[in-house]
Amino acid sequence: MAVRLSEPELVQFMLRPHVHLSLLLSEGRPNPLYLSSIIGIFNVAMALAYMHKDIRSIHLYESIQRPLLEVATVGISTPELGQRLRRVFTIADRYISAQAKADLLRAIRLVEHELAHGNENDLLHAER
Repeated sequence: MAVRLSEPELVQFMLRPHVHLSLLLSEGRPNPLYLSSIIGIFNVAMALAYMHKDIRSIHLYESIQRPLLEVATVGISTPELGQRLRRVFTIADRYISAQAKADLLRAIRLVEHELAHGNENDLLHAER
């Protein structure tokens, strides 16, 4: 049986992004700090999905990219956009929580490596 994050580790990892999502949804305005925190969770979930060749999850996390670009430029423009963002974030939270700790740490290192080496990430860059 795989070792998962302990409850305190999971809270430490997810608390700030959850708070940032709530603030972003309540304020409705673009906020780079909040958005980068939220995108970090999607990036880790996407890395995990690629590691596990989980096509369904890959498609789900890819589907939130355009809405995130909209949020980055104009904020939460409709209640539906806010609901979708919260729904996919909740799915990513559960996906991350269900992973083995070793896989989660590998996914985090993968995301950090990609960012450190300037490899393009659609979630972090505007459309070309």
